[in-house]
Amino acid sequence: MSFLTWHQGLSVGHAALDFDHQTLINLINHLHETLTRGSDDQVIGTTIAALEHYVEAHFAREEAIMADAGYPDLEQHRRVHDEIRRVVADIADLHARAPRDLNHAEVLRFLKIWLLSHIQKADMRYAPYLAASDGDSPDSSG
Repeated sequence: MSFLTWHQGLSVGHAALDFDHQTLINLINHLHETLTRGSDDQVIGTTIAALEHYVEAHFAREEAIMADAGYPDLEQHRRVHDEIRRVVADIADLHARAPRDLNHAEVLRFLKIWLLSHIQKADMRYAPYLAASDGDSPDSSG
């Protein structure tokens, strides 16, 4: 069983952003696997770096799409993204400096709560603006 599971209730109705969210879930699941399997520090570091890179790419894409849709709370949403960027960068930095000091359970708990809460609350607020702008076909595939 996966640590995190995608379901249609997480869809924001935009195929590219839904794909990004599914990819983030997959990356967090992969990190969960590497941490619980006791993988070596290099594998864990590579997985954290991949997550950090994808978080950055996703946030940039999401912010551009929100701007194109005229989402009025973009700046507030961007500030939330900036905070998450800092936390993920701090996780990567701590792992690089002192991998044994990284509390795996706390990292996984944070990532799970953050992603699910962020999609279900903050991201769902922009969904109607994306639908109104018709910038992308809604994803009905799940």
